[in-house]
Amino acid sequence: MADEFSVHSRQEEIRPMRPLEELLSAQSESTIRVLADYIQQYVDMQWQRVLEEGREGLLRVYDDAGEPAYGAYAQRLLRPVREQLERAGVLSEPGFPGTLSTSREWGPAEERERWMWSVMRRAQGAPIGTIVVGLFHDHTRFRIPRPPDVLALEETDTDAIIQSVSQAVGHRKSGEIDDDDRS
Repeated sequence: MADEFSVHSRQEEIRPMRPLEELLSAQSESTIRVLADYIQQYVDMQWQRVLEEGREGLLRVYDDAGEPAYGAYAQRLLRPVREQLERAGVLSEPGFPGTLSTSREWGPAEERERWMWSVMRRAQGAPIGTIVVGLFHDHTRFRIPRPPDVLALEETDTDAIIQSVSQAVGHRKSGEIDDDDRS
């Protein structure tokens, strides 16, 4: 099927993942939780493979420019998800997985967390919620220690999203979130 995309399991078997459009058409209601679960399943199955296949290029980017290597990795990892969202008629604002300018980052240099988000909606419909993607990385060397986390939020207002993300990942807005650090 043309809309399916392959995922590698931990045993390296290749099997197609059900297209998001098909999954959503089987649901009586498109919920943000269904989207988040779908995206998390894909990320869990692909993050290591994408990292290993792109390691040389990502290391070159990191050596030349630093942090943009993590953005390149996130774009490479999440491009198939963005395509599945588009095929399924799910719109996102800003474009999935979010933008650096609206993201939040915190944690020590060796264990940084960058959280980006997109408000999701069905075509010509009201927002169904927000998908938040957390990318874990290292500012001292190129390292992605674990797969990105995907959160589903009912909130669609920026301040409420920031507060919910902060609470969900165990940080308080005062002092622990680095609003100004967009590097």
